[in-house]
Parts: sequence; structure tokens; C-alpha cells
Amino acid sequence: MENINKKTKAVVLGGGGVTGIAWEIGIITALLQEGIDLSDADVIIGTSAGSFVGTALASGYDMKKLYDSQFIPNKSEVNVSVSSEVMKLWAEAFIYGKDDKKNIGKMFGDIAKKYPSKISKEERQSIVESRLTTTIWPSKLKVTAVDAKTGDLHVFDKDSGTSLVNAVNASGAVPGLWPFVTFNDRDWIDGGMISSTNAFLADSYDKVVILSPMPQKYGLVPSVKEDAEEMQKTAAVSLIIPDNDSILAIGKNPYDPSRTPFSAQAGFNQGIKEAISIHKTWCL
Repeated sequence: MENINKKTKAVVLGGGGVTGIAWEIGIITALLQEGIDLSDADVIIGTSAGSFVGTALASGYDMKKLYDSQFIPNKSEVNVSVSSEVMKLWAEAFIYGKDDKKNIGKMFGDIAKKYPSKISKEERQSIVESRLTTTIWPSKLKVTAVDAKTGDLHVFDKDSGTSLVNAVNASGAVPGLWPFVTFNDRDWIDGGMISSTNAFLADSYDKVVILSPMPQKYGLVPSVKEDAEEMQKTAAVSLIIPDNDSILAIGKNPYDPSRTPFSAQAGFNQGIKEAISIHKTWCL
């Protein structure tokens, strides 16, 4: 007989570049060492960097093995950064978009079209595939991306009619940095451009753990902290954002793969410290 009193669980993994990937892997591995297995969630929601980590977590991949791999250079990675010109346009999108998420999304879509990436779609595809631990959709994984034309946030899963590679590639397609991704007759950009974490997508679950490498608030769109506070009215919610050591380890450019090992180690160290509070949310 099904236990109707069972608490539903969600893990939300936010965006944060290649360093965010490493930091999240470090956190998850440390929690696992402390007896907290986030893979037993009912749903894992990944945005941008979080979609890569979410794929591994949701598929049951050996997270310690993935953690160890963060200390070995990935030859497919490239060091990229967002230009000051594009950064200015990002800021303007939030200024003029105010609290209208759809309008902000459309502005970011325009940026992606007007300022094409210097990285080819083929090279980006290679990078995406090198980061993924599987190309088979895990049943509990959901991945976000934004429609570049309409600005709408979409959530993809195994029943969405596109490949995992396509969905994850789109989820991390930062405008002006990586090329936009085309499938299902639409162009897609990074799911974290409007909200870096999209934590609100887990608001119907009883227990929620949120990892957010980029918790900063932009414009009038609710921050991940504000989303978490709202969710705490009806659920047990734990939010982990980089502590001071992790901020230093990540550095100024989250897209710099040379910072990966430092970010992973800092995430692991922080995860050990966070374990007691996470245990109260997740295991009790």
C-alpha cells in the first residue's frame, strides 16, 4: 500500500558556469559522504550548469567518480568570458524588463541573435557531450530553457520530444557566450537568464534542497533567496549558496575551466559544513 504520508522531495540545481558545475558536484559528493543522498529526490530540476549536474544525479551516476574527474583537465573545455558590451545589454534587459519575465527573456533572445557566439555550434556540442555522464533521459530529471523568440520559460523532460543533449545544451546557451540551440522548430537560450535557479518550480514539494552558485538578485525578478523564503511557508527548504571560501575558489569568471578543481574542492568543504542543516531538511 502506498504511504500517503510520505513527504515529496525536490532538488533544484542552479546555473553558474563550469565552476558552478564543479561546486555543485563538490557539495553533493560531500553530502553523500555524510549520509545524505540527494539522488532519492522525486524530481531533480536543473538550470544551465545545474542541468549537467542534475543529469548525473538523476541517472544514479557515481558522484565520487564525477567529483574526482573535476581535478583532471577536460580537453574539450574552452576558456570563455562575457564581453563588457554584452554584460551591459544583460543589465539593460533587467532594467527595461522590470518584473516581466517574458519580456526579459525576449530581450535576452535578441542579444543571442545579435551577438553570436565565437564558438561554433559543433564545438559547443562537443563541450556539452564531454560534460554529460549519459545521453539517456533520467525519468526524474527536468531541465529549463527559454524560448528565444517569445521569452517563455520551458521545462523539458523525457517526454518533451527532444534529446537530453539538446535540452541540456539549450539550458546552458548563455546569450553572447554560447550559440543558441535550435530544435522543435524553435531557438532556445539559457534557462537561467531570467532566474539563475528557477527554484519556484519546486514549490509544490514538501522537502526541497536548492544549490545556487549564482544567488545574486537582478532587477525586479525574485532572487533565489526570495523564492526559497516564499516556499518555506509550506515546505522544508534548504538553500546553499557559495560561502566566502567558495566565492574565492570560483573566481571572477565562472566560465573559466582552470578554476574547476578549486571550485569542486571548495564545494566539498562547504558541503561537509552544511550537512547537519541539510540532514534536518532532507532526512527527518
